[in-house]
Amino acid sequence: MIDATPSLEAAKGISGSDLLTYLKAEGWTARPSKVEGIMILSKEIPGSDQDAEFILPAKAGFDDEVRRVADALRALSQIEGCSVARIAQQVLQLADRTRVPSQNPHQERRRSLGNELAEEQAAAEFTPPKP
Repeated sequence: MIDATPSLEAAKGISGSDLLTYLKAEGWTARPSKVEGIMILSKEIPGSDQDAEFILPAKAGFDDEVRRVADALRALSQIEGCSVARIAQQVLQLADRTRVPSQNPHQERRRSLGNELAEEQAAAEFTPPKP
């Protein structure tokens, strides 16, 4: 079973539209689904005979928005070979750049993700002392 806790935590404060903006910037193709406000994202993945594909709310108001964003973050983490926290930080950084400063709800969340990434980096670089 997949532990979705890290991706659910990382998804807090990231809207579907924030993630949609990031995905389009990363070369993903978005097309509307039959449900208004829902987009289908797809991208050809090198070495795979099928495109990666998932659905994402493009506007607020869907009860499962955080879960859909978390699912997408987990998928992106696997595809891009990096942590969910790193993807979330990149999404928030892009969202920050595309908003006017007075509409920036992501500063505190980005700071928190930055701390998580620093901890990951320290753990990856840690070399235990030799006896």
